[in-house]
Amino acid sequence: MLKNIRLLSTHYFFSAFKFHFAFQPIYFAQVTGSYTAATAVLSVATITSALMDIPTGMFSDKMGRKFTLVLASVLSTVGIALYAFATGSAGLFLGAIFCGLGQCLFNGNNNALLYESLKSAGQENQFHHYQGRAASMVSLALGLAALCASFLTGHGLRVLFILSIIPQVLSIIVSLCFKEPRVHAAAPEKNLRHLKEAWVKIRHNTRLLWLIIAQAVTYGADDSKYQFQSAFFNTLWPTWAIGIYLTLNQAICFLSFWFSGRIVDRFRETALLAVQQVYWLVSQTIALILSNVMTPIIFISDAILFGPGMVARDHLLQKEFTDGQRATMGSVATFASSIAFALVSFGIGIISDHFGLAAGVGFGVAMSATALPVYVWLFRKGF
Repeated sequence: MLKNIRLLSTHYFFSAFKFHFAFQPIYFAQVTGSYTAATAVLSVATITSALMDIPTGMFSDKMGRKFTLVLASVLSTVGIALYAFATGSAGLFLGAIFCGLGQCLFNGNNNALLYESLKSAGQENQFHHYQGRAASMVSLALGLAALCASFLTGHGLRVLFILSIIPQVLSIIVSLCFKEPRVHAAAPEKNLRHLKEAWVKIRHNTRLLWLIIAQAVTYGADDSKYQFQSAFFNTLWPTWAIGIYLTLNQAICFLSFWFSGRIVDRFRETALLAVQQVYWLVSQTIALILSNVMTPIIFISDAILFGPGMVARDHLLQKEFTDGQRATMGSVATFASSIAFALVSFGIGIISDHFGLAAGVGFGVAMSATALPVYVWLFRKGF
């Protein structure tokens, strides 16, 4: 089962190695001739992922972690291929649906696969170490891909999408090498009953319920804010420097994930999450007040606590999930996060249109901070 852990790190790297990642809106606008349509394509991927999160979690619990991982890898590869060879909006929207389906299959499945592989080997208490190392591969892949893409843009953005198909195919090959964790329990025959059982267990587990709420708020605010940051930073730095910002940010994220296991060992998970939220609130508020050349650099410093915070939160969740509904519970959490993402994104968009990008980013910062009382409460309860 420990072979699964090594393979998962490799899979994370290949699936995240996307030359096109930072250029999606621009390419979509080139194909459709409209930035509105380009935004709609991105929205379709997110909405598809949100709507299918819970069903795909139940699918993973019933069909197994390996099969779900293979299917997700195939769908993601097909989605990017559709993007690469699209000649109009229809191809892009179809690609967005496939990419959204692939993403939601990954959502509840990957952490469940890792936790159950460790549990099969009697090492589930080391989840935070292995999860941090595996997740660091995503940051490494995104950083390297962004760096490579800066030298390839002269050949056209479509080339970036075509080249991105290669690592996705490799991720399919890697997914076929996994073994199904022995502790995985098949889901009941009736999917609605399985979902109801998962929800009842979440509702009666106060700690898990509040963790899911806090995760939803944090993800919804931070991820939607992240999409607006580059546009805001572009008013402070020249366009060519934005690529450098993204590369440095991913480099720090890689290191923060790589050492997150040791940090989680040293400090209680809820303490880390509370400190992360406090630092983000203070540092980002100062950066927004300054709104000068130092602002992006201050935002980059937030990546130091990103990895430990993510690993600490996932470790807490996995300890509360049950084996029979592990992926379903994970998908419920992701679904809640997607809903929060949609709501916060809408709010950031409205505020940005009326009051400017800095105000929109500030709204995201304020919304993220609302999770702080939950982590403080969990810490005071001894969790």
